[in-house]
Amino acid sequence: MLAIENVYGSYGDVTVLHDISLKVDQGAVVSVVGANGSGKTSLMKAIMGLEIKTRGNIRMEEEEISGWPTHRRVDAGIIMVPEGRRLFPHMSVRENLEMGSYSSRARRHRRESFDFVYSLLPKLKEREKQTAGSLSGGEQQMVALGRALMARPRLLLLDEPFLGLAPIVVRQIRSLIQELKKEGITILMVEQNVSSSLEESDWGYVMVNGSFVSEGKAKDLLRSRDLREVYMGV
Repeated sequence: MLAIENVYGSYGDVTVLHDISLKVDQGAVVSVVGANGSGKTSLMKAIMGLEIKTRGNIRMEEEEISGWPTHRRVDAGIIMVPEGRRLFPHMSVRENLEMGSYSSRARRHRRESFDFVYSLLPKLKEREKQTAGSLSGGEQQMVALGRALMARPRLLLLDEPFLGLAPIVVRQIRSLIQELKKEGITILMVEQNVSSSLEESDWGYVMVNGSFVSEGKAKDLLRSRDLREVYMGV
């Protein structure tokens, strides 16, 4: 589904991604774990074509997309849930969800997408007339996830989906990730929460200072010495 080869990324003269190579198979859940400031969000921006200047190869189903503008990547089904949710706080939950189906590709399926989102996240149906800013942090994260699903993702990028959430909400999102996998949606997430992300993943990468220092099957990576030494510092 996604293949990144020898990608470097920079903001101006500052290089923040160094020789990144990554693969995400269709239907898989893949995690990139690392501490705050390790380059995880920059990797997501590189995939989306946002803000960061890149060189190297980024391919979606064997097609080179590194020169594509962001809107074309969205049209191809690459959808990101950004860190911090970035909702429209004074708009209703339903209006926020509608914004996810803005592209012509998604707009044609808006009604069935609402049905799909509400079946997975029934609380959003209950809250659809409330303003997004009046919801709890966990509920706002569900709105952000629902908005992304309204865009009909084929590759869903999750940037710190568990950040700052109560344990019960983390469990709900973990369960949702498995439901989305059953629906055939491919997922790449970047996270500081090592156990929650890797336990839900098929494959994992460990990122330090803009580079991958280790990769492997997610459950093996959880037990690896590399992860403890490099990420946890023990």
